[in-house]
Amino acid sequence: MKRRILLIGVILFIGLNLMLIYIDDNGKVNRVSYINEWVSSFEADMVEQMDAIGVLSAQTEEHVYFDKSLGSFEEFLVNEGDDVAIGDPLYAYRVHDYYETETKLISEMEKVKEEISSIELAINDMQMYQIPTIPADPTSNFNITEDHFELQVELPDSTKEAEVLRQQYLVDLEKELAQKNAEVLYIESQLETLRANSDMITVGSPYEGKIQDLSVSLEDPVLTIQSEELNVTGELTEDQHKKVKTGFKANVTLNEEEMHGTVSDISHSPKAIDVNKESIYSFQVSLNDEVDQTNIYPGYHTDVSIILEESIGTTVLKDSAVFMDSIWKMSEDGKLTKQIVETGLSMDNLIEITNGIEMGEMVAQNPDKQFRNGAKFITPLKIKQLTWDSLGLDKSNWKKYLVTGLISR
Repeated sequence: MKRRILLIGVILFIGLNLMLIYIDDNGKVNRVSYINEWVSSFEADMVEQMDAIGVLSAQTEEHVYFDKSLGSFEEFLVNEGDDVAIGDPLYAYRVHDYYETETKLISEMEKVKEEISSIELAINDMQMYQIPTIPADPTSNFNITEDHFELQVELPDSTKEAEVLRQQYLVDLEKELAQKNAEVLYIESQLETLRANSDMITVGSPYEGKIQDLSVSLEDPVLTIQSEELNVTGELTEDQHKKVKTGFKANVTLNEEEMHGTVSDISHSPKAIDVNKESIYSFQVSLNDEVDQTNIYPGYHTDVSIILEESIGTTVLKDSAVFMDSIWKMSEDGKLTKQIVETGLSMDNLIEITNGIEMGEMVAQNPDKQFRNGAKFITPLKIKQLTWDSLGLDKSNWKKYLVTGLISR
């Protein structure tokens, strides 16, 4: 009987205390939080990336045509697989009318030179354009319009991304300018051979690369020239297509060797349209100039990681220390305090903290329901980590310190 009374008394005592704690809205009952471990924030590079499969392909594939109205084809001066430089002879033909051919070639050259002037002005406009320091809106996009040339530039929200995109446009314009200059040399070489031989023209190559295809039937294009420079072609799903933009950095891995590049083109038309299948879009990555492209060839398969967003040298915490965008740390008066933080990228069990904590600050790991704002806290004593040197005590007076501690309690 006594044991039953004792048991009931213990249960009532515990239950009453729990009830008092539960209804203690004014915080009159002292609460103590138990913190098993503290961790500190530290510096790390955070990257959000998207993986895809790619294949190496020629950066450009150019076609050469033969205008049968100008004359009769004589012969090819190259074979499939030959490497050609700009100006190297490709084929020869005999003209029907000297003066008509000369007039047409001169007209074509003047047209190309006008296009060159327009591209040069567009490059100058792009170089002079100042990117807004505030987030872009539709009104900050702009058009470059010159005679024979028009370029619409859509600026992204980020100033950094806008600068990357501007540099990409400049690279593309420089390539187009180089191509037009090559076309001028191509036409000039035809004029020279025409004037030297009266009725025979040798057509020089307007491109540098490898002869990929040669049409013996003289069906246009009579020649296809692939560039020696390679890029990576891959595919994106619908969800991936929404996230990727031109100008994004990309890392390409081939045989465990990593190469760096930039997303240079994204198709906005799917390969096929089918109600019952997911749409697939192609993209291209241009490899950086410093990439060694020897001993790698079109057709080699690669892994591609596209960098969607990155924060270099940012403040991070283990994800076990962050709960619902908040952390727990020690206040100046030695109590537990809840701190709301702003988070960014997540990667490998780490979370970027963009606001609310300083580098190297200590926070409680594994936030628990028993954590209370403003509560006192206790942590486990880790005996193995203690030494007399770490305590910094005078060994001869340790008894004095012990007695002082007991009395103060």
